[in-house]
Amino acid sequence: MPSMRRFYTYLLSLAIALVVVGCGGSATTNHKGDLLYSPRYATGFEIRAIGEHSSVLTIKNPWQGAEGVELDLFIGKNGELPPEGFVGSVMEAEPSKVVCMSSTYVALIDTLGFIGTVRGVSGAGYVSNPTIRTAHAEGRVADVGYDANVNYETIVAMQPDLVMIYGVAGDNSAMTTKLDDLGITHFYIGDYVENHPLGKAEWVVAMAEIYGCRERGEAIFEGIADEYEQLRRLATDAADKPSVMLNSPYRDTWFVPGDRSYLVTLLTDAGAEYVCAGNDSTVSRPISTETAYIYASRADYWLNPNQANTLDQLRAENPKFADIKAVREGNVYNCTARSTPEGGSDFWESGTLRADRVLADLIAIFHPDKAPDEGGYYFLKLR
Repeated sequence: MPSMRRFYTYLLSLAIALVVVGCGGSATTNHKGDLLYSPRYATGFEIRAIGEHSSVLTIKNPWQGAEGVELDLFIGKNGELPPEGFVGSVMEAEPSKVVCMSSTYVALIDTLGFIGTVRGVSGAGYVSNPTIRTAHAEGRVADVGYDANVNYETIVAMQPDLVMIYGVAGDNSAMTTKLDDLGITHFYIGDYVENHPLGKAEWVVAMAEIYGCRERGEAIFEGIADEYEQLRRLATDAADKPSVMLNSPYRDTWFVPGDRSYLVTLLTDAGAEYVCAGNDSTVSRPISTETAYIYASRADYWLNPNQANTLDQLRAENPKFADIKAVREGNVYNCTARSTPEGGSDFWESGTLRADRVLADLIAIFHPDKAPDEGGYYFLKLR
C-alpha cells in the first residue's frame, strides 16, 4: 500500500488539477475555520482549525521582501484528510522524521522534546546542539548540504515526513521544485524574518503545532516572554544608557542593522543606545569603513566583530579601529561563547528561541548592577 504521505500528495495533486480544469477557473478556498492561535509578537504565522480535529498552519511573507505571500500546511490528526480544494502542503501531525535546513529549527524541536525526530540537517558542523552533533558523528543524522549543494539522494533515502526550509531574498524555488518532483513534503519556517526577539521565540508555538503539542509550545513561550519582559523593565529604567556599535567590515563594507531590527531591539530593551540609529528600517544597510569609524569612535561598547575572539585578533583584522574607546577600555564582546570547532555559534541557534537568556547576557554587559546573573552564556568578552 502507498504511504499516507504519498496518498496525501496524490489527493493534493488531484485537487489542484480539478481547480485548473473545472469551475471556470473559480477561486479555491482552504476552508480554514476558527482561529486557534494568534501570535502576540510574531507576524509570520497563525493557526486555524480545519475539519473535526486537524489544523492549518499559515505562514505569511516567509522571506525578506515578500508581500502578500501566504502558504498553508495542513496538519492532519485522527486520520483526517484535507478538504476538497485545499491548496498547500499536507502532513500528519507528530512527524517521526524531519530535515532541518536551519539550525534554529533544531533548537525549537529540542525544547519541545522531539530532537530524536531530526534525521537531517544543513551544515552539521555549524549546528551547536550536542545531541545532533553526537548523532551526526555516529551516522544517525545526515548532513544534507546547502544552497546549490543539497544532496537530494540523501533526503530521498531517509523518506522524511517534512523538510523545513527557508528563503532569504526570495522563495527557494530551486529546492521546492525539486522536492515537489520527488514527492517530499516541505514547508517554509519564517522565524528569521521576525524583527522582535520574542517574535522569533514565538515560533516555538508553530513548531509545537506541527508536533501536535501546541499547549506545550505556548507554555514554553509564555515562560520566555514573561522572563524577557521582567528583564526589560529592569534595564530600561537605568539612568545611563551606553552607546553600542555592532558588527565589523566585510570586504571593506560594514553592514549595520536598521533601527527596527532584531539586534537593535535587543540593545534598546537591554538599556543601551544604538550608535548608528537614524534609519527607520528592519533591514541592514552598507556603510563605508570611514563612516563606521566615526560611529565606532563614539561607542562605549562594540558587539559581534565577526569571528574575533581576542583583542589582538580584532586589532589585526581591523587596525584602523585599534584606538577607539571600546577597544582601549576592553569593552568588546562577541556572540561566540558557545561555538562549534567549525565556527558555528549557538547565539544564532538556541539564542533565537531564548530571547530572555540573550537579554540577560546583554544586561550583564551594560548594567551589571541590575543583571540577574553574571552573564556570559552567549557573549564572550575579548581580552
